[in-house]
Parts: sequence; structure tokens; C-alpha cells
Amino acid sequence: MIELGRVCVKTAGRDAGKKGAVIDLINDNYAVIDGDLRRKKCNIRHLEPLDISIKINRNATHEEVKSELAKHGIIVK
Repeated sequence: MIELGRVCVKTAGRDAGKKGAVIDLINDNYAVIDGDLRRKKCNIRHLEPLDISIKINRNATHEEVKSELAKHGIIVK
């Protein structure tokens, strides 16, 4: 399921195929994501959750997300 810190692949839109982490949950349908894609609100139907979960605080900075993803081998440009 979609939860804070869950690593996902974006399946639709301009950032399709890129990986990122959920940094905030807005409601049952939307989450804020950041990582190898633009930080933005995203419909959870456009996310494919992976088995990886990182430890971050709510609304973590891009640098914090980037360093946590690097620990799991996900390179953020």
C-alpha cells in the first residue's frame, strides 16, 4: 500500500518510469512524491509501489530523500 516513505515508480505522465518516494499523504487519492522526478502531488493510481521503504520524516527535503534513496541503490539526478 501507499504509505509515508514507500518507494514507487510513476506510471503516467511526464515522469513515467521514474522512481521516487512518498513524502506526504494528502488524502485517500493523492500523495506528494519526490526523488528522481519532480516534487509534486500525484494521484496514487499513477504510482506502482515497490517493496522498498525508506525512513523519512513528513515533508522531508529533496536532499534527505536523495540520500535515503542512494542507500538503496536508487540514483537521483
